[in-house]
Amino acid sequence: MKLRYAKILSLSIVLLWSLPHVIPAFAADPIKAMAVDSIEFKPDAHIRGIASALIAGNPKEGPNYTVIVKFSPNTKVPAHFHPDQRVITVISGTYYLGGGEKFDEGALKPYRPGTVIIIPARAPHFSGSKDDGTVVLESGDAATGTTPTE
Repeated sequence: MKLRYAKILSLSIVLLWSLPHVIPAFAADPIKAMAVDSIEFKPDAHIRGIASALIAGNPKEGPNYTVIVKFSPNTKVPAHFHPDQRVITVISGTYYLGGGEKFDEGALKPYRPGTVIIIPARAPHFSGSKDDGTVVLESGDAATGTTPTE
């Protein structure tokens, strides 16, 4: 009987000791929700027709971040790559994406809202929109950047 109480006491001590290490995981920032039309977008300094808004994390520092990117109608993004893997979810409009080191209008494939696209780190690609423009959600898994290939 004493052995049973000793085991329970030992287990209780371990659980109480570990509690401060577990609680911060549940005590994170409050849940945040936002509508796309309420987000303040900033125009891209390099590509006309692109505007983005940082939603979470820090793309310059990583490890994880999320941005929303708006493409005005008929926007073309030249071929480039990123050092991190990207996960892109099409929110609205039709997003056009192609793989390769040079922009090729004929290689663009249309992706509709709800489509999730995974672009591996350092994979050259190009993208854009046509008549309807598009909004996509992009997440990365490391500090990032953009390297043109053309």
